[in-house]
Amino acid sequence: MKGVRLIFFFVLISWLIFSFSTTYAQQHPNDPGGPDSVFFTPNDPAELYYPLPSGPGLGFIHIFFTNDDSVSGISAPFIFSGPVTYDSVSFRDSRIQYLLYKTVNEDLIGQKKILLGAIPVEEDILGPGRGYLATLCFSITGYTDTVRIDTVFFPPTNHLTFVTLEPKGYTPIFTKGVFPVIPFWPGDSNHDMIVNVTDVIYLINYLFKSGPPPYPIAAGDVNADCTVNVTDVIYLINYLFKGGPALKPGCIW
Repeated sequence: MKGVRLIFFFVLISWLIFSFSTTYAQQHPNDPGGPDSVFFTPNDPAELYYPLPSGPGLGFIHIFFTNDDSVSGISAPFIFSGPVTYDSVSFRDSRIQYLLYKTVNEDLIGQKKILLGAIPVEEDILGPGRGYLATLCFSITGYTDTVRIDTVFFPPTNHLTFVTLEPKGYTPIFTKGVFPVIPFWPGDSNHDMIVNVTDVIYLINYLFKSGPPPYPIAAGDVNADCTVNVTDVIYLINYLFKGGPALKPGCIW
């Protein structure tokens, strides 16, 4: 049985290599049921953050996908531009996290491209659902432009492709991502570009009186432990009034 699955794995790889590109604007005829898609959800934070005065910041862009039938192979090349430096790809919380055969190929010379691939071999195939495909991790190097991510041809033969069990390949609908980069001062919870006692009050209201959250949320995580809580209030007070350590830019996932 394992040998059969490995043969099927190589058949799928061969199909992906020799598959042809189709338009991204409409549903592919081999796509069963409703149109499958790859996208950046508007419900996810659609912004990247640059800590002042000098950065850099960390940015995480979550790529989502949805499929209404089983998928036995994914090839997903992307191109990015803007004030970012590529760091890595994470499959944390991804729908394909359980797969052993996940690949990340990078071409960062000239046009900046990343190719993601995934094929179940010994695991169950990917059933219908919706969720993360992967997370692109960047270093944010400025805030005077937007970050853009699109799908792209990745030489020698790779296009955005889902493969079914037959196997048949099709191009899911793709929606490009456009992400503004927002500057902020660590500790500036109310985002008025000044760090003072009003930020302490704002943070207390958020934590204990159901007030609005810091914007961005990392601005309230002044001790950079990836949680906004009472220790950040104490840290901010010590910084403002007791000569405590410098505020940290926090962390964002």
